[in-house]
Amino acid sequence: MYSHLLLDADNTLWDFSAAEASALERTLRTRDIDWSEEVLGEYRQINHRAWSDYEKGLLPKEQLRTIRFQRLLDHYRLDHPAEELSFDYRTYLSESTHMLDGAVELLQELKARYTLVLITNGLKEVQRPRLKATELEHYFAAIVISDEIGVAKPNAGFFDYTMEQIGHPDKSKCLVVGDNPNADVGGALSYGFDACWLRHPGVADRPKLGETYRIRDIRELRGILLSD
Repeated sequence: MYSHLLLDADNTLWDFSAAEASALERTLRTRDIDWSEEVLGEYRQINHRAWSDYEKGLLPKEQLRTIRFQRLLDHYRLDHPAEELSFDYRTYLSESTHMLDGAVELLQELKARYTLVLITNGLKEVQRPRLKATELEHYFAAIVISDEIGVAKPNAGFFDYTMEQIGHPDKSKCLVVGDNPNADVGGALSYGFDACWLRHPGVADRPKLGETYRIRDIRELRGILLSD
């Protein structure tokens, strides 16, 4: 049914939750800032709101890098340079090689039958080194990073650019796979693609997305895309 698979990166192939926790803990501990699961949870809420605003065009990417840490520091009434925390965090994150279980093996199988495209709203100074560290660049016919092109999912301009990079295949032959119900699934459906929502365990249900497929583990794609 499909010729092109447009795959999100974080929490679709890479285990961003694990990488995020590790990078944030290293960042805070090196500056003698108390670390706890509560701090991680607070940061994740702040980060989610910031990325949501960025995807809606309400927050410039220049502010995105730092504002998350400034808001975290403000919440705990701490006096530290947010710019330095942001730089350290992005450095540690860029070094991470955490992958979701089975993701690499799945890419090997999918590449034999489909044209694979990586589509991510991540920051270039994080995503490019992680791709190199995990040695996965060769799996993808194109790699599209919002920070490099100036427009983010779910904006149609992001998918316009992606289509230009892969030769404008028929939209009906393209499937977007991602964990974000708005940026990935909503953006794909609005553009005319099919969409597969990777709804991780513990994520709130969203019954009216209209996605083509819904899975709980990236390895479930085998049953959809590799069965004869």
